[in-house]
Amino acid sequence: MTTPTSAYTLNHQQLGSLTGRLIDHQHADGQPVTEPVVHFRSIPYATIPARLRQSLLLNHIPDDFDDRPHGDFTHYGAACPQVPQPTGKGSPTGGFVPGEEPIKYDEQACLNLTISTPKNVLGESGQSLPKKVLPVLVYVHGGGFVEGKGHVSALHDMTKMTELAAHESMDVVIVAIGYRLNWQGFVACYDLLEEARENGEHAFNYGMRDQRNAFLWIQRHIAGFGGDPGNITAFGESAGAASLYMHACSDVPLFNRVIIQSGSPSVVGTWSLEQSDAYYHHLLSYLGIGGATRTARLKALREVPVSRLIDYIRENNVTTMKPYLGPQSEFFPPTQQPFWTTQGEILANCPWIYEIMIGDDSHEGLGLMIPLKDVSASQYIARVRIVLGDEPARCVLDAYEIYDGMDEGLFWQNAVIMIGDLLMSEPTHSTAIAVAKSGRKRLYRWQFGLQNPFHGSAFSYATGRHFVELMYQFMTLAGRLPTHRNHFLRRQGEEMARSWIRFANGLPPMPGAKPYDLEEESIMVCDMLHGWTVRTRAEDEAISQQDPWGPRRYRQWEVLNEELKRAGRVKHGAGSENEKIEATRNELLVFGLSEMR
Repeated sequence: MTTPTSAYTLNHQQLGSLTGRLIDHQHADGQPVTEPVVHFRSIPYATIPARLRQSLLLNHIPDDFDDRPHGDFTHYGAACPQVPQPTGKGSPTGGFVPGEEPIKYDEQACLNLTISTPKNVLGESGQSLPKKVLPVLVYVHGGGFVEGKGHVSALHDMTKMTELAAHESMDVVIVAIGYRLNWQGFVACYDLLEEARENGEHAFNYGMRDQRNAFLWIQRHIAGFGGDPGNITAFGESAGAASLYMHACSDVPLFNRVIIQSGSPSVVGTWSLEQSDAYYHHLLSYLGIGGATRTARLKALREVPVSRLIDYIRENNVTTMKPYLGPQSEFFPPTQQPFWTTQGEILANCPWIYEIMIGDDSHEGLGLMIPLKDVSASQYIARVRIVLGDEPARCVLDAYEIYDGMDEGLFWQNAVIMIGDLLMSEPTHSTAIAVAKSGRKRLYRWQFGLQNPFHGSAFSYATGRHFVELMYQFMTLAGRLPTHRNHFLRRQGEEMARSWIRFANGLPPMPGAKPYDLEEESIMVCDMLHGWTVRTRAEDEAISQQDPWGPRRYRQWEVLNEELKRAGRVKHGAGSENEKIEATRNELLVFGLSEMR
C-alpha cells in the first residue's frame, strides 16, 4: 500500500493496520498546529445487504468496501447519494472551504465514520495500544434527513477541535458518522412492513438504525484509537439533534452525555403509517412502478437507479423526510414515542444519559424568508385562527405583534420569527424547563446569535440563522475573513468549540456556567455585541433589549406553549391528548412550511 508523506499507521488490536492522515501543517490563518492530530477518514462501520434493508454491523475492515486501498484512510470515502447543496461562490458557506475534497456518493459504501485523535495518545506509528483513553465526542450531522455529509466534509472538519483540545490539555477523540438519507434511509410503507415481518427483521428507520450501529461500532472499537467507550458525548445539529432525542427513547444505551443543537423530533413532525404509505405510493407512481404484488413492487424499487430516487427529491423540492415513530418500527417502546409535549420528559428520564447541553440559534426561522414572502398578514392570521381557535390565536398573534392591516414588511419579519420559534426555539425552551422540573439531570442551556459572515447568498449577514453555528463551532472561518472581522468572529468560534470540549471532559461548558434551574434560568449567550457570556434570564431579558433584533423571546415561547396545548386539548377526533396537541402544532407548521410556498 502506498501512503502519502503525512501519514500515520496504527496497529489496531481488533481492526488491524489502519493508516490515517497526520495533520501537522499550518492552519489557514497561518498559525502552526502545536499538537499533531491523526485523521482516519471514512472507516466502514456497517454494510448494506440491499436497498431498504437494515445495515449489518462490521467487526472487521472489508477487503472490498470501496475503491480505496485496504486499510488506507487518508482520503474521504463516500456520502449517501443526495441532492448536492451549493458550495461555490455565493453559497451560504462562502465558497469552498479550504481542504475540501470532491464529494463521492455511493449507496452501498456510505456507512462510514471519520475519527480525529491526538497523535500524542497514540504514540509512535505502528504502536498497538494507546497510552490512555480520552473522552469521545460523536457528531451526527443534520440536513432534514434528506441531505448531509458531515463525516466527509471540510466544513465539518474535526481536526481543529481535536487540536484545540490537545493544546489546552483537555484531550478528546472526535468521531463524525454518516448514515442513509432520504428515500434510502426513511421510507415507511406496508410493503416493507410485511416483508420485514416475513424475514424476521425490523422495519423502517434504516438511517436511524445505521446511526445506532455507528455508536455500537464506536463502543466496541474506539479504545484502539485512544477513546473511552464509557465516556461518549453525542452532539448533533438539526436532524442530527432530532436523532439524538429519538435514541434517548430507546432502551439501547449509546452515549453518556448529549448536546442538542437546534433540533428535536417535533421539528420534523410525525406521520401515521397510512400517510407514509401514501407517500411511498406517490414515489412508485413517479417512478412508473405499478406491480400488482408487494414482492414485484419492492423488486422494481430496488432495481431503480439511485439517481431516480434523488430526482424525486430534487423535482418535488423535498426538504425533510420523516422518521417513522410508530410502534411498527420497533425502534423504541411504544410508551416512549416522542411528542412535542413529552420530549423533555424523555430526555430527563433516559437512564443512560446523565448530562445534557441544549441550545438553538437566535433566529432559526430566517431560512423561511422566501417561502413566506408571498403570504399576506390577513392570510396568515386567518389560518392561525382556524388552527388554534379565536382566543388562543389572539394570544399568540398579540405576543408576536401580528395584526390585520400591519405593514407587510414588518409582518414578514414577525411571522418568520414566530415560525422559527415554533420549529426550534420554543421546543428548546420547553425541553430545558421539563428537564429542570424533573431534577434528574444536569442541563446547560445556550443560544447562538452571530451572523453568517459571507456575502453573496440569500443568508448573507443573517444573524442567528439555522446552521450558521457550525461554521464557528468547527472553526472553519480562520483566514477566510478580513482582518478586522476575523479576530472577533474566530474567537467566538474557538470559545464555542472549547465549551463542547469542556463539557465532554465533565466540566461546566464555560467558566461561570451553571446548570439550568427554574430560579435563575442561567443561559450561555453569544451575540454580536458581547460574544459569549453567561447570564440569568432576568439579565438576558434586560441586556438583549439592546440587541438589534430585539429582546430574547422567553415570553413569546411560553405563550406559544400554553396556547398550543390549550387549542390541542379541545380538538375533536381520535387519539390521546398528546396526539391531538401534536396534530395542532403540525397543522400550524404545515401552513408555514408547505401551503405558503
